[in-house]
Amino acid sequence: MYTTILIGGIVLLAYLYFKYKKGITEEFLIALLISYVWVKGSGIYVGYTQLNHCLFGVNLFPFVAWVTGLVILREIYERAKGKDKFLRISIFYIIAVLVLEFIGYNYWGIQLTSNYPGLFGFELMHMPWFGKLYYLTIGPIYLKITDKMRVK
Repeated sequence: MYTTILIGGIVLLAYLYFKYKKGITEEFLIALLISYVWVKGSGIYVGYTQLNHCLFGVNLFPFVAWVTGLVILREIYERAKGKDKFLRISIFYIIAVLVLEFIGYNYWGIQLTSNYPGLFGFELMHMPWFGKLYYLTIGPIYLKITDKMRVK
């Protein structure tokens, strides 16, 4: 499943980039920077129980997953309508992260080699508290950053 998600993320990013080159370049670069700093600096992704592909000390699976997820989030946000779209998309993001984390951990076997407890006792987000906080907040933070930078 790791390889499928990794390759799928790369293919989806390439598709979005070549289809919307002007519209996606800035959001892609911001997502790339945020994801690199997080994956490299957090120390959480030192190893998964199954497959680990690393490039220059960066685990490619979480890196590509974060970049892809943030770019998709921005694309969804740009197409949403209404005054409260930030709130709606932020709630959507949090629910999506929780659902994907639960499915990934319990059904796809995507698990870190660490032994942290899950979020609120559920079988998801087995990482330190700062990782859980990051997962739940980076989507809305990314949207605010890209809005502030007038990314379209």
